[in-house]
Amino acid sequence: MRIDDVDPADLTDAQRELYDLYTTGPRVAPQSAFSLVGADGRLLGPPAVWIISPVFGKALQQIGSAVRFGSQLPVRAREIAILLVGHHHRSAFELYAHERAGAAAGLTGADLTALAERTEPADVSEVESCIFRTTLRILGRGTLDDDEYRDAAGVLGAPGLLELVTIVGYYNMVAWQLAVFDIQPPAAS
Repeated sequence: MRIDDVDPADLTDAQRELYDLYTTGPRVAPQSAFSLVGADGRLLGPPAVWIISPVFGKALQQIGSAVRFGSQLPVRAREIAILLVGHHHRSAFELYAHERAGAAAGLTGADLTALAERTEPADVSEVESCIFRTTLRILGRGTLDDDEYRDAAGVLGAPGLLELVTIVGYYNMVAWQLAVFDIQPPAAS
């Protein structure tokens, strides 16, 4: 990591407020596919950077919370989009976290391999197929043409398409932050 690791004992009040959002609630529930808190209590992944700027960190945490816990898109479909973004950027931490989340959501080893190869997994739903195609188009061109927009909105609805575009944009930003600050997944134990 290119910045100093923040010790939980040395947090400011604003940092403590942000830290507490990652050490309580659904992110640390037993059924959570991955943790953003290490065994030593230090933050892992994106929050390890966000803690240095609590104002930005709190805003980014709110978007992340909406993506993970508030989206109307099916969990498995969201993980397909997130994994495509992770592979697009070769983001080690995103892939570490979301391969686990994807498996917990029902993606098989074969599905995960297909996504790594930018190939649509077998036996996907109409929504998952739409999310796969639309995500690749957004990653490739940054937009959709009129026909692609109509197709995606026809399957996902305008609110679902907004959620997908937000998810793709959010995880692009996260991948860039992870790369710039050299945030890696925890060592295998």
